[in-house]
Amino acid sequence: MQTFHELEQTQSVIATILRNSLQTNRINHAYIFTGDYEPLLLEAAQLFAKSLFCERRDQIEPCQTCRSCRRMDSGNLVDYYQIEPDGATIKKEQIQELMHDLSLRGLEGDRQIYVVTQSHKMTPQAANSLLKFFEEPGAGKVAILITNQPQLLLPTIRSRGQLLSFRPADRLLIGQVLSEKTGRDNELTQLAARVYPKIEDAEQALVEDWFVNARVSVLQLMEELANRPADLPLFVQEKWMSQFKNRQDARIGLELVTCFFEDVLHLKLNPSWETITYANSRPLLEQMGGKSQTTITRWLQAVLAAVKRIEANVNPQLTVERLMFDLQKG
Repeated sequence: MQTFHELEQTQSVIATILRNSLQTNRINHAYIFTGDYEPLLLEAAQLFAKSLFCERRDQIEPCQTCRSCRRMDSGNLVDYYQIEPDGATIKKEQIQELMHDLSLRGLEGDRQIYVVTQSHKMTPQAANSLLKFFEEPGAGKVAILITNQPQLLLPTIRSRGQLLSFRPADRLLIGQVLSEKTGRDNELTQLAARVYPKIEDAEQALVEDWFVNARVSVLQLMEELANRPADLPLFVQEKWMSQFKNRQDARIGLELVTCFFEDVLHLKLNPSWETITYANSRPLLEQMGGKSQTTITRWLQAVLAAVKRIEANVNPQLTVERLMFDLQKG
């Protein structure tokens, strides 16, 4: 995304708010961008930052050719900072290092902008460190927090930032773009768009066989649950753990399972539902949809709880074993 005109095509309200801020030069010290698709939020944050840094801005649009615009494009603008989780969380040390850098004067001008991606993953200590800076931000400093779970931010942080809620992203369109780029089938690209927080990570996953095999493993797990639930622990030991070996792999696997259960629930509530992710596995979805709505909901809640445990650094194997027990109970 290079222009506000592009942003306006899908997020007209957000584009209008940011445009007015630029035109009137009324820039808040903190913004919270929230929505269901973080890559879009990050692109919007980078576009806003680029316009603020631009040396020859055309009203609101960055010129794309000045030194600051070119440095933003190459990732070499020293007064632009971007923080993302180190593993499962954003740690206090990361925020303290950021605060130290921001305490120095801007190296190239009077503006410093920092973007915190997946900001809901800040530890309590990290969030409290950031809060101190929110209370006394300093001239020329702008924070943009990106999150798809704003309710997990400290209330005191939410109250000090301007909340901008983005409309849901068109994941079908994103999947189609990924399919055109990678040559993978639409089901696989839709899944990648769902489970990877960055579009470049989704694209990279699609060119590797690991993600293809991950989908196969998830469908095998669902077949075990549908037909041989007593064998779930054995399946985990013999097949699942060899595919999903580390914490990141385990998160991806569990989010793929989440997508499957969401499809089951959608078809249960509306048999004519067409926008399903596992479109190639409709017979299996319908078979599992034969269970009660209560059971399907419990399955979905169990896997969502498992994702949270993974993000909280609980041992992946213990997490999956507990999930299998919960799924067997129904």
